[in-house]
Amino acid sequence: MSAASALKIDPDARARIIQATLPFVAHSGIRGATLREIAASCGTTAAGILGIFGNKDRLIVESVAEVVRVDTARMASFVAHLATLEVAGALIAPALWTLIEDAWSLHRDDALIVTEAWLAAPGQPELAELCRSWLVARRDAMRAVADRLGADRTAFDILGLHLFSEACFAVSCGRSPEYRLVAACGFAEAVACLTGLGSVALSPEVRALSARFHADPTPPAEPKGAASKRGNESRDRIVDAAAAIIEREGLASVTNRAVAERAGVSLALTTYHFKMVSELSFAGILRVFGSANVALGEGRQASLDAMVARIDGRANPSGVERTRSRAMAEISLAATRGAAPDDLGEQMRRQRGTLTHAAVRGASGDGGISRTRAASHALWSSAVFLIGAAIPDADSLYDFPAQARMAAIRLLALS
Repeated sequence: MSAASALKIDPDARARIIQATLPFVAHSGIRGATLREIAASCGTTAAGILGIFGNKDRLIVESVAEVVRVDTARMASFVAHLATLEVAGALIAPALWTLIEDAWSLHRDDALIVTEAWLAAPGQPELAELCRSWLVARRDAMRAVADRLGADRTAFDILGLHLFSEACFAVSCGRSPEYRLVAACGFAEAVACLTGLGSVALSPEVRALSARFHADPTPPAEPKGAASKRGNESRDRIVDAAAAIIEREGLASVTNRAVAERAGVSLALTTYHFKMVSELSFAGILRVFGSANVALGEGRQASLDAMVARIDGRANPSGVERTRSRAMAEISLAATRGAAPDDLGEQMRRQRGTLTHAAVRGASGDGGISRTRAASHALWSSAVFLIGAAIPDADSLYDFPAQARMAAIRLLALS
């Protein structure tokens, strides 16, 4: 009997193939996972898999559905366990943070697959529906925690989205002790600011570590023109071209050829300065951030109304908004999978909050908003933009304007 025929009569074949598919999607992505590799790991053929699932898209959808099912059950168990432990007050932040620790360790493949699904969802309705189901389950679990504590549901909606974004970074940053310390303390600070549970104040040691970890919110403009050597001038043109492409067309449109044409340089020169296209993409992202920081430094500071309007206008995000949301996940996945230098994920995480911190320093009156609070706000807003791009009816799941107002007031002290 052929392997394909055996699969057709094997009642467990479907589940076995799905389980074999998951690590390939996690480590190679939806596009990179091939039927041939999956079939070889099952001891069958690509034709045998197609005989059961029909096509690769159906196999991917059912595989993601399995991850969503398992994660939903795991989250429900987690919330039930919190109730039996009677976790409250100062312990709720570290308790919730264990979800991030799991995302980069015990359940790393699941976190990778969920992140991949969110990135693919805008063009695939079935994946978008799965992402919606996952999000609703996570939202309801966080609200159950809020109800048990007698806390504001909107605050826990914000925290749930904060954790969503953080999980996208954790897959590539989790091995960094500095990241884990800063991010965990930042989340605890956000919990305290939003819910009143725990202590808002950070120790001087944590503030110092955060200052070293997070990127400078107002980096000096890079020198150009006569002061630069010829090699630096060509590199600047290349990076400027990459930044322009990212703002107008998105990160996926950055290729050596496209950048070379826009910069007016040879293809060989782009590969001379940047050995990998991911390095070129990241340099372009930093240039986008740097340009935005300069604009903020010239007086365009944030206000409460502006922060709410920014979320209301998420259907038409700026190039910077697209870079701050989708690119964070793309860079982290690339770093995790070896398609980019493994420190790029952490470098991207260091940028979270850069623009927000630059916008609110002084706007809050006392100028004392920590970089961790700015990063928490940026992580939350990135999730909002990712969700808005992936789920058509996202507004039916959350009151985003109410979240925007609460986040601006309680995290950034805007009024």
